[in-house]
Amino acid sequence: MKYKLKFINFRPYEYELLQKKLDKLGKTQYITDDLSFLTIFKKVNHPVYYKIDFFNPTGKTKSEKNKSKNIFYDPYLDKCYEPIYNKKGMYVFVGDHPIQDLVKWDKKTDFINDKTKLKNLNAFMISLFVTFFFIIVSFYAMNIDTFLSYGITIVYAGFLFACITAIYRTFCNLFYTNKFQKKLQDVHNKFSISKLNHLRKIYMIAVLLCIFLITGGMIEDTLNAKTFDPYQHNLLLLEDLGIEGQTELSTQSHSSFTVPHSYSSLEISEDNTILYIKEYQLHSTKSAKKLISDFEKQPDLYLCTSVQNKNNVLYGYHEAELTTLIIQNKNSVILISFDFQINEKQIKTAIQFYSH
Repeated sequence: MKYKLKFINFRPYEYELLQKKLDKLGKTQYITDDLSFLTIFKKVNHPVYYKIDFFNPTGKTKSEKNKSKNIFYDPYLDKCYEPIYNKKGMYVFVGDHPIQDLVKWDKKTDFINDKTKLKNLNAFMISLFVTFFFIIVSFYAMNIDTFLSYGITIVYAGFLFACITAIYRTFCNLFYTNKFQKKLQDVHNKFSISKLNHLRKIYMIAVLLCIFLITGGMIEDTLNAKTFDPYQHNLLLLEDLGIEGQTELSTQSHSSFTVPHSYSSLEISEDNTILYIKEYQLHSTKSAKKLISDFEKQPDLYLCTSVQNKNNVLYGYHEAELTTLIIQNKNSVILISFDFQINEKQIKTAIQFYSH
């Protein structure tokens, strides 16, 4: 038994494209009894025929609407055609023999109503709002740690492109639904099916690209993170500061477009003394100076309430307690955080360790 998997996501104004797709499947003897977004078509030993029609149920109660729908179904059921799809007023029927077109186009002039057009307008406006909100919020929320891997940058690009794709699709829905309404009201108002097909291909390519960017970016972000040890990359340890005893060390490194290399480590001693180090290796000394300037202006980025610049080293304080040292060495910026009372000798050791 042969099967085909197809994505079915068409709007009423794209019915001719859907009909063409279904006709091709029918001629090659593929059938389904449930047409949905993701549809499995099964190979049979006879041609299959699909028909598309449009209908908005009428009546005030659910019973009245179902009754009007049954009346709409009757001509197709009389021809042994079964309903397999119903979305946004577009219905699809399937049968094993050809029949004449049963669409009564003269009664479809009010198929597109103001409510439908308002929904399309709202969808377009919401997509615009969400996109601008996403851009503005991400702009203010971004910091040096936002894009520490290639993957997370690609994921961000994927979500941004998804927002733009949503704007594109909702605008097409708004514009061509209005054109479809004019076509139903006046047969002389036609629009190019080839252009519509071209626009739909752009949309499908954009959707696939979004999926590729988001999925691929997440995979890369997972693979990007690697551990390292002090022998592979110079790392200040608690023992270098004169704090002896057994400790637990965890490390991680990343690579990205914005920060070529970053290294972080967390060392915890038996008495829960903590030493956290984050090193950013940037593209240039200029970039490193810019980061130092940002850190000096925004001590909250590293959980401090105030900062002092002493001999080109930033001293970060939480209330009155020194908790962070930030050192620049050429194109590298090193952030050293600790939860213990650090003395002058230990400060000097830490600065010299990352200044040579």
